[in-house]
Order: sequence, then C-alpha cells, then structure tokens
Amino acid sequence: MAVEEVPRVWNERMLRDLGLQVTDDAQGCLQDIHWSFGAIGYFPSYTLGAIMATQIYNAAERQLGKEVLEQSIREGKFSLLREWLAEKVHKVGSLYPSPDELLVSVGGEKISPQPFLAYLRKKYSALYELDK
Repeated sequence: MAVEEVPRVWNERMLRDLGLQVTDDAQGCLQDIHWSFGAIGYFPSYTLGAIMATQIYNAAERQLGKEVLEQSIREGKFSLLREWLAEKVHKVGSLYPSPDELLVSVGGEKISPQPFLAYLRKKYSALYELDK
C-alpha cells in the first residue's frame, strides 16, 4: 500500500477488527513515537532485548536458586532480583564492549535465541494447553 493510504487503512481495520473508532492519526497509525520519525527498524531491538532478558533471568535463577527467586517474586518482593541485577548487570554493563561479553559474564553464554524460544514454548504450551 502507498504511505498515503496508511491512515485510512489503519482506521478501517481498527474499526472492522477491534470495533475501535480512531479519532486522529496520533491515536492511530502514528501512536508509536518510533513510526513518526521513521525508526521502523528499531522494533527488532525489542526482540533482542527480550532474548537477552531471558538469558539474564535464567542466570539469576541458577545463581540465586529458582525456587527462592520465584517465591520472592510471588510475594511481590523484588529486592533479591533487583540487587542481583544491580551487581551483575547495572553496575558493570557499560564496561563490556558488547552485549555478548556482558551475557557471557552474567550467564556463561553469548546471545542465543534458544533460551527465549524455550521460554515461549513453555509459556504458550501451558497457556493454550498445547501438550495435551
């Protein structure tokens, strides 16, 4: 579709697919700040962040103990994870020349999609009862 068609098509699909009336482009096709200045290629960085976050969280589980960490989170107590992140990531993150080197320091491996894919399989298999 041509760029000029985006607002019209967006509004039509929002109404048809979700029943939502879009009042203006700021609430519609330009609702994400990245789009308005052409940073469409920025979106893959969200996925890379999720991939790295999974590896970091897995390292926290191994180092702090999975049950201990899960229990503290269930209780709404995030200080254990926050303190671990401060020590292992926040204080030293900028000292590493690449995300790979930080991830190796934190969890022993370079960036890999495998832990994230395992997380997604586990989450959505349970959510949608895919293993039954």
